[in-house]
Amino acid sequence: MRIQLLIAAFICAFLSYSQGTIDRIRHFNLKSDIAPSRTIHHSIQPAIRFVIGKPQPPSLTDSLTLSSETNIFKAPFSAKNSHRSFAILPASDSYFQYDTAVSYRAAIGFNFEKTWGKWYNRTQLTSGWSLREDYTQTHVAFSPLHNRNSFWFTDIRTRIGYTPNDMLHISTGIDNQFFGEGYRSLIQGDQVAPNPFVQFRVNFWNLEYGLLYQFLHENNLANKTRDWKYNTTHYLSMNIGSNFNIMLLESVIFQSKDSTYKRGYEVEYLNPFVFFRPQEYSLGSTDNVLLALQSSYYFSNKKHCIYFQLPLDEFVLGEITKRSKWWANKYGLQLGVKGQFKRWSYHFEGNLVRPYTFSHISSGQNNGSLGLPLGHYLGSNFAELIATARIPFRNFQLTLFSSFYLKGYDDSAVSYGGDIYKSYTSHPKEFENTIGQGLTQRAVSLQANASTTLDKLQLELYLQAGLQYSWGEMGSNTDPLICLGIRSRLFNERKIR
Repeated sequence: MRIQLLIAAFICAFLSYSQGTIDRIRHFNLKSDIAPSRTIHHSIQPAIRFVIGKPQPPSLTDSLTLSSETNIFKAPFSAKNSHRSFAILPASDSYFQYDTAVSYRAAIGFNFEKTWGKWYNRTQLTSGWSLREDYTQTHVAFSPLHNRNSFWFTDIRTRIGYTPNDMLHISTGIDNQFFGEGYRSLIQGDQVAPNPFVQFRVNFWNLEYGLLYQFLHENNLANKTRDWKYNTTHYLSMNIGSNFNIMLLESVIFQSKDSTYKRGYEVEYLNPFVFFRPQEYSLGSTDNVLLALQSSYYFSNKKHCIYFQLPLDEFVLGEITKRSKWWANKYGLQLGVKGQFKRWSYHFEGNLVRPYTFSHISSGQNNGSLGLPLGHYLGSNFAELIATARIPFRNFQLTLFSSFYLKGYDDSAVSYGGDIYKSYTSHPKEFENTIGQGLTQRAVSLQANASTTLDKLQLELYLQAGLQYSWGEMGSNTDPLICLGIRSRLFNERKIR
């Protein structure tokens, strides 16, 4: 019966066409299947840490690799107690959907995972035809195809890791990064296209120090060129016991060239021990430095977690204490709680980001990549509430999702702080800048997703339905959503689609 459903899904994926805007349910995971440990830092994802050691019990997800027996090796197609050095499975990311119009994407490919000695590689490649390009990962990393009605879709993610000892892990490839315990991330999320990176993670005592170099770009459609920009991030994460975590993060985004000269990669930012803000001043640059603080606490039974995230883009403490609502006081806040009651999972989260946060003088210095914010997909000048629940049944699981957001949009000439790709130099007023200013719009979304897994192929077949109602100064609209799709269950720890 499941094979018949699989064939039917592929047939549906080749039928029709167009475009839509409604947000969709993504996977979320409490990580309750991970044994308590002071050396695992949950909030840095994907938590791919190939550590040679005692084999662990089979995980409920593929979000953490703790031993040489990874989840793809443990898939039901493998022989019992198999110790394969590599595995390969088919992959798909296809759907047939109706929201504001009929659309489809038909993409197939493969998942590959291999270990050899202290090395580890996982790769996922899907490719096919798509009739939409929206705010999610349909953005192709190296092809300037924005705003096409239809295009050839190719999504490649690969991560090569090397663990010479139990303290150091080095990885490189093309992939997304995610910071935080939330459904969303205000620092760096997963709706942008995967980008090239190099990452170092050092564990000692209860601490993890991380260094991340990312190679981002914006497509210059007028000149048919890619304008490269770079992001260097370092963080220090500390586990206090096995329940409480706190992390400090600093990142700097800088462009490879400006109006005066071709700069290339700024070697000063390669230093793993430098503070970026003083370094930026010493270089006389206008690079974009972001500071962030995040923390989480898992209660003693590991079934419930509270967390928060605080990104600080720019601020003057005196203006905050005066409550002047100065335009350059740019920051966000995330508060959330998630947990389990028996087999049921829940997630409640609130996010807000002030106007002009993550924006800069030009797109080469903002917190974005390929036209999308690195963090929350709404960018800035918004407040959001999310509630979601997951209910497992014998052969499938049901996920319920609801959200509300208030968002201030810009008009064509003036930046009210809602579009991070508009220069903040065009702000119309110095003070009294509030969340939702500009063209104020509100939206409520209610959705449900029923899914089942084709275990032998590690493919998930899902049916999703929902309704979004939006109203405000840009008018009112009701958007339905009906989506039938099939996607790979492996390597999709944080994937929206």
